Amino acid sequence: MKAKITLWYNNHRNGINTSKFTFLSFVLLVIVWLVDIRYPDLNKSIPEFFLLTKDVSKSFLSNLSGVFLTVTTFTLTTILTVLTTYASNFTPRVVQKFIDKPHVLSLIGVFVGGFFYTVLSLLIIQDVAEDQKLLAGTLGIIYAILSMVYFMKFVHKVLYSIKGVNVIQDVYEEAEKLIQEESDLRKESTRYLEKEIQSGFPIYSLETGYFYDLNEDDLLKILTKYPCELVTKVKIGEYVLKDMEIAEIHSKKGKNLPQGQDRKDWLDAIAKTFLLNPAKNDQADYHHEITNLVEIALRAISPGINDPNTAINCIGKICNLLGQLFSTKNNFILLKSQDDANVVYVAYSVEEELYLTFYQLIHYGKEDPSIAKTILEGILHMYIQADGEVKTSIASYYHDCYQVFYDSLTSKRDREKIQDLYQDFKKQEEKPRNSLS
Repeated sequence: MKAKITLWYNNHRNGINTSKFTFLSFVLLVIVWLVDIRYPDLNKSIPEFFLLTKDVSKSFLSNLSGVFLTVTTFTLTTILTVLTTYASNFTPRVVQKFIDKPHVLSLIGVFVGGFFYTVLSLLIIQDVAEDQKLLAGTLGIIYAILSMVYFMKFVHKVLYSIKGVNVIQDVYEEAEKLIQEESDLRKESTRYLEKEIQSGFPIYSLETGYFYDLNEDDLLKILTKYPCELVTKVKIGEYVLKDMEIAEIHSKKGKNLPQGQDRKDWLDAIAKTFLLNPAKNDQADYHHEITNLVEIALRAISPGINDPNTAINCIGKICNLLGQLFSTKNNFILLKSQDDANVVYVAYSVEEELYLTFYQLIHYGKEDPSIAKTILEGILHMYIQADGEVKTSIASYYHDCYQVFYDSLTSKRDREKIQDLYQDFKKQEEKPRNSLS
């Protein structure tokens, strides 16, 4: 259930962030109606300096309504300008990063809520006595002051976010947090009763979309009826077609699974716990963050922009992230385990991870010596950080990359430089594995 709520929230978070402060304005309207209209005697318990006359209140509220409407339009224009800059200078995938920042979309809700409050307050207080002191205008002034403070935070956020180095750092920090969580889970995971697992049978998808997440709690309830192990066949972020194999059920010795129609219903219930979505999971998938860094680097090395230093920055961060990920040999996570029922999520292998991360960068940057040098140095650092049992796979990929770069570079000096890097890697490779781990 939690996974479904998270999915719903992520799909609607833009609207929620825009409207959550608008709700506050209606709360204030209820307070104004109670104090100024329904129970006017409550004014006597409020300090007099906190109350305004009807004329002053109407004057303030009338002016503020126009200000809120104007600033709302200005704020929306500013946000759209920044989004255009993000999409054109970085990648369309990082646009949501700016939108999700505090004080961005919520600022529109603040001003829209202020507009509703001022206009509706004028309607509420229009029939009160001329000599009555009102709370409506005072609350409007306080709301306007707090809105200005919020707007100042928004300006600061825009000035920070418009710098390319800050965009890259934000993506890197988010990826690092997710990879650290992934790495910790992999280190904690152990394959249970592997020798007792029999041959499995497949589970097929009932829908089409990107694999977003697993509804783990519901899945475990289904599996505990017939103790077995579920092993995923798709990764978070992969596009899944209807009737595509998404997992495999492994029964255990001495454990019987349902037969006939009961088995079909049981498998369909399991398939429904795989949450598919029209959009990728951009909140809990470290691959999405690495893809953002890759796309920024690709755009930077394109002939139209020709900014290799930005690409070098991104590649260095990517290699550092993968080095942290490869600090454990496991590529699976034991998500849930109860009553001999296990849920195992299988992530990308080292070979798959390296290929998916670098194949575009190598293809488009193989003739650029600075890109070649950065990738080879990055894989070396990755090799040093990695667990001893995955170093062989990293070394094999390094040799392949070196050969591609060596064949693509035409300058003798460029070739000599990467040959020196290759010799450095060979020295590291020849060291005893226990001294590197």
